[in-house]
Amino acid sequence: MILTLGLYSCKSEKKYWDYKESDFYEVQGIIDYVALNKNPFDSPRIKNVSYTYFLDRPIPKKGIEKNLDMSEINNGIYFNDIENGYPILILVHNNDENISFCGQIGILDSLNPKEKRFLTKHFQSKMEKLKKETPDYIYNALVKDTITENQTDKK
Repeated sequence: MILTLGLYSCKSEKKYWDYKESDFYEVQGIIDYVALNKNPFDSPRIKNVSYTYFLDRPIPKKGIEKNLDMSEINNGIYFNDIENGYPILILVHNNDENISFCGQIGILDSLNPKEKRFLTKHFQSKMEKLKKETPDYIYNALVKDTITENQTDKK
């Protein structure tokens, strides 16, 4: 009886690799927060990541992936400074959009107009906050290339 209860209580949430890759499609998301998990013996790169996705909807969805190895979302490279507000690709289950996982850090090639507006507003807000917190000479060096000069969707 105790063994049965022990096995039942050890049941964990499904991870991305418990599914087939073809079960998912990608949407654009934004990282809301990154926090260390509660296990003091885990690697500092194992974190809980909360994110928002379906940015083009009136009420975007929220998700969280617990105990995520941060190197998995950055092409195997671990960066300490992946933080709140970073754009991220979210893998959404074909049959249940409430099942989602973190993909790679980055921006989809095929954003729709609402997603572009959301991200533009998001990045402009981040830049305004950075400008308020940073001395002018440092800020000017950081933004030599402006957002409008770096647009990739110009034809």
